[in-house]
Parts: sequence; C-alpha cells; structure tokens
Amino acid sequence: MYCKKCGRLVDDNATFCPDCGCATNPNSTNNNQKNGMAIAGFVCSFFIPLLGWIFGGIGLSRSFSRNGKGKGLSIAALIISTIMFAVNIKLMASL
Repeated sequence: MYCKKCGRLVDDNATFCPDCGCATNPNSTNNNQKNGMAIAGFVCSFFIPLLGWIFGGIGLSRSFSRNGKGKGLSIAALIISTIMFAVNIKLMASL
C-alpha cells in the first residue's frame, strides 16, 4: 500500500506512514480525536503569544495526521500570536 500523502510504500498493517506521519487507515482512532494543541494554541495566542506560536505550530503539525482537524485553529493561533506579539512590542516601545 502507498501513503496517500507522500507516496511512500507503507506496510499494509501500518497505522501511520513512517515518512510523513499521515494516517494510512481512515478508521484509526487518532483521526477521531480533537486536536488539543490547536485549541490550546488558539486560546494562548490572545494572552501569551509565545505559547500560542508553540502550541499552534504543534497543532498544525498534528493536523496533517488527523485529516486536517485543527488546521484552521492552528493557523489562526499563529496569525493572532504574531499580531499580539507586534502589539505588545509596540506598547512596550511607547513606555
């Protein structure tokens, strides 16, 4: 069987591609889970931008193995974290 994302030859019994981490079995339990890192990144992005970047990046990475679950929240976390970081820098410079 071949990975649907990267095209690498994958063992028929494998749950994930060893190359890219993409789920090879659409019925795997990992696909049904929420992307907690994406949620945490989105929430933290408003208050602690650095954590928003970190959790948002991890959430985005995990979204690839979860059929895109949490991808939008992760991207939003990264964008909001960047904006909040810039606002905080501007506020600190004006003091």
